[in-house]
Amino acid sequence: MRLIENRYLNYVAWLLITIFVGGIGGALGVTSVILTSVWFGDDSYLKKTTIMARINEETTVYCLDEQNPIGSFFNSEHRRYVSFDEIPKDMVNALVAAEDKNFFHHRGVDPQAIFKAMAEGFKTGKFRGGSTLTQQTVKNIMDRWEYSLARKLNEAIAALQLEKLYSKQQILEFYLNQFHVSGNGSGIGIAAKYYFNKDVKDLDVVESAFIAGSVKGPSKYDPYLKYTKERREIAVRNAFDRKNYVLRRMFEQGWLTDQELKEASERPVPFNRGSFRSSEVALVSLIRNQVSQKEVMDKLGMETIDELNNAGLKVFTTIDCKLQERAQLGMRRNLSRLETILGGFQPEKPENFRRLRDLEVNQFYYGKVEDIRVDKKNSEVAVSFGLSSGVIPHEALLRYAKLLDLPFQEGPEVQLKKLLQTIKRGDIIFVEVKQYDAEKHEAVLEMQKSPKVNGGIVALDKGEVRIAVSGFDTIGFNRAIFARRQPGSVFKSVVYYAAMQLGWNILDIVDNERQIFPYQARFYFPRPDHISPYRNASMVWSGTMSENLASVALANHLVDKLNFDQFKDLMGQLDLTPHAGESAPDFHFRVAKSTGVQLDNDGVKEYQLDRAVGDLIPDLVFSGSNDSIRTLEKMWWGKGYVGELQLLLSRQGASDMPPLENAMRLNL
Repeated sequence: MRLIENRYLNYVAWLLITIFVGGIGGALGVTSVILTSVWFGDDSYLKKTTIMARINEETTVYCLDEQNPIGSFFNSEHRRYVSFDEIPKDMVNALVAAEDKNFFHHRGVDPQAIFKAMAEGFKTGKFRGGSTLTQQTVKNIMDRWEYSLARKLNEAIAALQLEKLYSKQQILEFYLNQFHVSGNGSGIGIAAKYYFNKDVKDLDVVESAFIAGSVKGPSKYDPYLKYTKERREIAVRNAFDRKNYVLRRMFEQGWLTDQELKEASERPVPFNRGSFRSSEVALVSLIRNQVSQKEVMDKLGMETIDELNNAGLKVFTTIDCKLQERAQLGMRRNLSRLETILGGFQPEKPENFRRLRDLEVNQFYYGKVEDIRVDKKNSEVAVSFGLSSGVIPHEALLRYAKLLDLPFQEGPEVQLKKLLQTIKRGDIIFVEVKQYDAEKHEAVLEMQKSPKVNGGIVALDKGEVRIAVSGFDTIGFNRAIFARRQPGSVFKSVVYYAAMQLGWNILDIVDNERQIFPYQARFYFPRPDHISPYRNASMVWSGTMSENLASVALANHLVDKLNFDQFKDLMGQLDLTPHAGESAPDFHFRVAKSTGVQLDNDGVKEYQLDRAVGDLIPDLVFSGSNDSIRTLEKMWWGKGYVGELQLLLSRQGASDMPPLENAMRLNL
């Protein structure tokens, strides 16, 4: 029996010795493989150019002021690359304290943290990772998230290689520029803007502690992702607790004093959401198309759009962002008003409604009617958006009723009564946010209507584009640039606006017949696009019915309403009057050079003819010679009109010509 026991003990001893020796041998073998891979293995995937290609900064497009961004070019994620020198010390300390307190002492892998994690796992049954910040950086660079022993081994080798190639500061820089924030945003630059609307360099210790604590599970602590007030409050509490956890870890490391810990622990996380998404999608797309032209890409040494998106370039444009914003808002408001005038009020389609977390002032949303409070002097409509709510006050409802009343002229009070009788609880309506309390999630609203009509705006200043509004929405088709428009229609709006500024009244009568107009020593013979029943028409009729002939005639007589002093003042504002001491030849040369118009004496003779006709008209009125008046008013002054008429007759035939009584004028 004792022999058997001795043999058993010998077998056990040999087994233990074999396991021990084998373990040492295996460990030595694994170690040698790791060291060989670290020092002699392929580390090209960790070269800085490769890393930067994955986490580099998006290309940002700026306004005319070179300060405010319009938007950016990016592939799948928003990034704003921040160098280590721009990162506050509190942010570095907070991240190291929260994620890897031994970061500055290990060489990429922390055996102490691994054994501690394993011990806790065996004890509690819940295993946590023992990864260092270096390993987490590698994981994000390699983009491998499967859980396997082979992956962990490769990750450890890559972490040791990373530590061999770069300083601790560089590794932290890589990490801080690639962790996930929210949606399609990554990195500390996006986090500072998203959570606090700040630049990274301006983050304080509380903000730094929160960001460092949130990198592992941002959705848990992000109040902006919650749709209900209760869930948002829970996220804020979780953020407060997580911030204090990081602060305690910083204190334990000796990076905060007792007083600093006490003060920072009492402060809430000061959430102040910033936006890193562009509202000018169509405009940014247009600019990217221009920058990505082959000749530009060749100058930049780039071949693909992906390179441009990740190049971290700054593109400065001629767009005035303040004017662009005002033009966009004006476009939206006026299209909505026009739709209301043309179509009246109808509820919007139910499928347009989406629950919203937050609202922005001067933005347009679909809301659900929750209540209608009817009162002669204080009616209101309560609207819900999900988490937020709002009220359309009585004065806003009355403004909307005035628009509804324009086609009927029954009085705004009548239209307001009809409106309040038409709207029902549960209806979806279109509104603009005029005021918004972000803490209470309460808004003051203006009633609008989602327009079917659309438009675009392009504004130039000395040949440079200042405004390019693509339509009611800033996504999709860019009407400002790509919509095909009739030049005549654009021309008319300018002419009628100028006429109103130069003394014309909307009821003034304008000639609406075909005639010849001289322009730059040539003749212009416009034709109508439809048959008009009127030989003369008022300005309001001509503009409403888009009368081509009347519009051209109006353009030809724009300054007829001005007296001499007014005309002289207008020419002075345009710098078309003689300068002090300027000779007549020099004046003529300057005007011709700036306008392309040659000065001559024909205008004086034409003016004398007009005065002579004016003197004759009173006598003709009293004699009832209306046809003679009409003929005299359209009398031409020389300039080869008869020759032009004969040329037109030979080319087009008499059926396409003006009436004979209007064509055969004096050729003095």
